[in-house]
Amino acid sequence: MKTKHFFPLFVLLALTACATPPTPEQQAKADRMAALSKEIDDNYVPVAYVAIACEDHTDTFITGYTIQDLVSTRKYGGGSCGGTNAAGYPLPKQWRPGMKVKVKWKLDGQPWRETTTNIMRYDSAEMLFIHIYNNDQVRVVSSKVYPGGPKHPIDGDSKIPPPEGQ
Repeated sequence: MKTKHFFPLFVLLALTACATPPTPEQQAKADRMAALSKEIDDNYVPVAYVAIACEDHTDTFITGYTIQDLVSTRKYGGGSCGGTNAAGYPLPKQWRPGMKVKVKWKLDGQPWRETTTNIMRYDSAEMLFIHIYNNDQVRVVSSKVYPGGPKHPIDGDSKIPPPEGQ
C-alpha cells in the first residue's frame, strides 16, 4: 500500500535525475528570448486598427499612395486619392510627440515621390487621412470627420498645408 503512494514521487525523482543543465548555446538563446520579451513589454504601445484615406490638394491627379507603419516596414495604401481604404492601419491609441511616418505618392505621369512627416496631434485614434499638397508637402491627421466636414482638422479646399507641428 505504501508503495502505491510513493510511486508518483519515485517517477518524479527519476525524471528530474535525467535533467541536464542547458548547453551554453541553449542558455544564450533563452537569454536572448528573455531580453526580447522584456523589450516588447517595455515598448508595447496599444493600437487601434483604422482605415486610411488620401485627400488630394495638388494641381495634378494622384494615381497612388502608401503610408508606412510606424514600427515595421509594412506599407498601407491604395489607388487614387478620394476613396477610403479599410487597410487596418495600426495607429497608436494615444498620440505622442515624434510620431513620424513615411508617405509615398504618385502624381499622374510622374515618378513616385516620398517624404517623412509627423502625424498631427489627435485625441483618439480614428480614421487616418493623408493630405497631399503641391511642393511635396504632406500632412497626416487622425479624425472621425471626413475632409470638408466642419470638425475635420484640415480644410478640405485648402491648397496651402497647415504648419506641420508635432
